[in-house]
Parts: sequence; C-alpha cells; structure tokens
Amino acid sequence: MTLEPFTVPARFYEQHPSGKIRCTLCPFHCLIAEEHDGFCGTRRVRNGVLEAVNWGLVVSAAMDPIEKKPLYHFHPGSSVLSFGGIGCNLACLHCQNSSISSPRLTRMDVSGETPWTPEKVVRTAVDRRADGIAFTYNEPTIWFEWALETCILAKKENLYTVFVTNAYIEQAPLDELGPYIDAYAADIKGWGADFYRRFAKIPRWEKILDAIDRAKNVHSMHVEITTNVVPGWNDDDESLKSIAQWILDKLGPLTVWHLSRFIPHHKLSHLEPTPSETLIHARKIGLDTGLKHVFLGNVHGMKGVEDTYCPDCGALVIERTGYITRLQALDGTCCSHCGAEVGIVR
Repeated sequence: MTLEPFTVPARFYEQHPSGKIRCTLCPFHCLIAEEHDGFCGTRRVRNGVLEAVNWGLVVSAAMDPIEKKPLYHFHPGSSVLSFGGIGCNLACLHCQNSSISSPRLTRMDVSGETPWTPEKVVRTAVDRRADGIAFTYNEPTIWFEWALETCILAKKENLYTVFVTNAYIEQAPLDELGPYIDAYAADIKGWGADFYRRFAKIPRWEKILDAIDRAKNVHSMHVEITTNVVPGWNDDDESLKSIAQWILDKLGPLTVWHLSRFIPHHKLSHLEPTPSETLIHARKIGLDTGLKHVFLGNVHGMKGVEDTYCPDCGALVIERTGYITRLQALDGTCCSHCGAEVGIVR
C-alpha cells in the first residue's frame, strides 16, 4: 500500500504542547499523534507534520443532472461532472454512502491508482460539455487542498462549482473556499447538540449553522438545504419547525428546503422507510413557517411536490419528473406571469 501519490502537506493545523498536532480544518479539532490519523481518516501525522493523504484520490466520477445533488434552483436542467472520494468527518447512523465514507484511507490498498489532477478534472468537464463540477458522494471538506485547487482552475474555464456537504467546517477554510464555490448543497440533519452527538457522533453542532449562514450571507453562495427525515430521530414537529424557522430567519423565504425519504441503510437498516404522511406533514410545517419552496425527495407518485411554483401568483414555473426538468414559466429568474422573483440562479 502506498499513499505517496495522493499525499500533500495539509492546511489548517497547529502544534500542541503535548507534541501532537491539532487539526483545525473542521470543528472536530482532532488531536493527532505521530503515525496516527484523524477522525476522518484522511489526515495523518508523519515526522511531526500533518499530511492530507487524499489529494486527487477519486473513487467515483459521473455526469449527473444538477437536480440529483439535490439543487433545484441552481442552473436547472444543467449537467455537472461529479466526483467522490473516501472518508467523512461525520459518522451518521443512516449514511447512504457508507461504502466510501466509512473506510480509512490509511488502511486501504490504493496501489496502481493515480491522482486526478485539477487539470484533468477541468479538461474532462470541458471535453464532456459539463456545465460545472460538483464535489459530492462523500464529504468534500476533507478534500480541501485538492478541491480548492480544482475550483480555482474550474472558474477560469467558466465552470460552476458545487459543494454537497455536511457543512462541518471551520471559518478559515470556508473563507478560502468562499470565492470559488458557487453552490452549497448543505445538510441540516436534525436539530440540537444531543441529536448530532447521537446521530452523527460530533460535538459543536452549531458550527454547521454558522458555516451555512456564512456561505450564503458572506460569500453569496447559492444555498439549498436537505434534511433526510428519519423516523424516530428527526421527524418530530419541534425539530422540523426549528429547522424551518432557522432557514427562514437566516437564509430567507426563497431558500429551497429538500425533505427526503429515509431509506433503511447502514446502522439504521432495521427502521422502516419514512411514511408518505410524515413527509407531507413535514412539508406543511415548512410552508406554514413561511418557506416558499419545500420539496419532497425519494418519493414517487406525489404530484407537485417536486415542482417549483411562483411564490406570489402560484403559477407552475418548473416541472420535474424524476431528474427531467421542464422550464414552464420562467423569464430570467422571475415568474413570466407576474414578474415575481422566484429565487433561481441561471
């Protein structure tokens, strides 16, 4: 096993009086000893220096519709070249991508693999006529060094850039990424410190809210929120109302909130899928709170719950069937019937 082709000096760490290294990329703030790695499995200490061992290590690459991220109000109908790697800085009980988020790179055999350089990524996107690049499938925060280089190059080729993220990132790295990320598809998995400690195994959950707020209101990223509604975990009215109210207060009424059906997986495979009635009720909570665009995901046969309607006159603006998108009444970013702003980036 060799990780040398994928190893670069890591950013954002400090020396600790104990002789260990404190990683400050995400709020977990791992304290890492020599020849050990952090919680995410992508940062290790060697010879007293913190290294990232995942530079350009791509395990999944695909051309996706932007709606799959999910992003419904960001360049609707466009195609995005999507990349995923190994590892995560959360340990969610329900993880849908546990096959790539749970393994630790320092214990994997990657012999024969070669890095995707930022130049290769951008060249591939241009050659395949992608509209943009997305860092997705696993958590892109822990890909910081490679993602930043790639985003800078992508912007020079007029490609849009997307982070599909748990938003568990410190302010300093977010501020470096900020000028080069166009869309932030962020999870709010539930509400409160106790939930995040039990469900995702992390402290300082409020840092997630801070990052999402900053992405939108400091760096002007297009932000959409996703909550996977898990029976018995985050489907209570209090949690859903709290999330909806925070989105309304901090991000605004035109912000998209995706409520997706939980599919039994990973450590919650014993649960049942989210009932349709629960999702419909959750959507009503979001709309009653004052959000204008609340969508349901992983559902079939529910008419209108994936379509965009004008927040003022109610006209059908964008119709969706699966990942097929039809623009029905859109003049730029406004409703072509009444002229109201819909909240779409094109």
